[in-house]
Amino acid sequence: MPFLTGPVTDERDAHVTFLTQQLDQLRICALGLDDDQLRTAPIASSLSLAGLFAHVAQTVAQYLQGVYENGVDQSSLNLSPESFTLELNAFYSGAEIPEGWTGDQIRLCLQQATDLVQPVLGAADFEARVPIPEAPWFPQDLESWNIRWIAHHLSTEVARHVGHADVIREAIDGEIAYSLNARDEGQEFKWADYEL
Repeated sequence: MPFLTGPVTDERDAHVTFLTQQLDQLRICALGLDDDQLRTAPIASSLSLAGLFAHVAQTVAQYLQGVYENGVDQSSLNLSPESFTLELNAFYSGAEIPEGWTGDQIRLCLQQATDLVQPVLGAADFEARVPIPEAPWFPQDLESWNIRWIAHHLSTEVARHVGHADVIREAIDGEIAYSLNARDEGQEFKWADYEL
């Protein structure tokens, strides 16, 4: 099942594989939902799956833009600045949804961010340093992080939001990660198959 990553060969492959797998888990949380269900905030917070897609896509793309600009031979990839904006022209915290976007557009945005992971992290110098942007949630006593730290941070950041998405999805229709992952692979899920 895809919620277990496949084997990895080295540090770089591990970073790419684990981050991509977590982004895929977020995608799978919305499997089979319509636009209204993607937008609903069914728990006490204001988070929705659509809002989480926008937030996570924006966060991943912004960090990867810093990696690309500071630790990748840009001539080898030739990505434009637009590759990293994903047409998200405001800040998305997980509650906001891009105005007028359909579920397909929101899903595509997350996929575009996912598609940046392998080429950017795959070509990055993990020792290169990326300046820390000014934001109230970032430490004021640091000037930069190395790309290795960013790769670890992105996996934990996305995993945290996949947990939010799991809870939201269960609140919408009771579906759980096991059944959603099975369905994504064209399989049927039965708890009896998992009894020891």
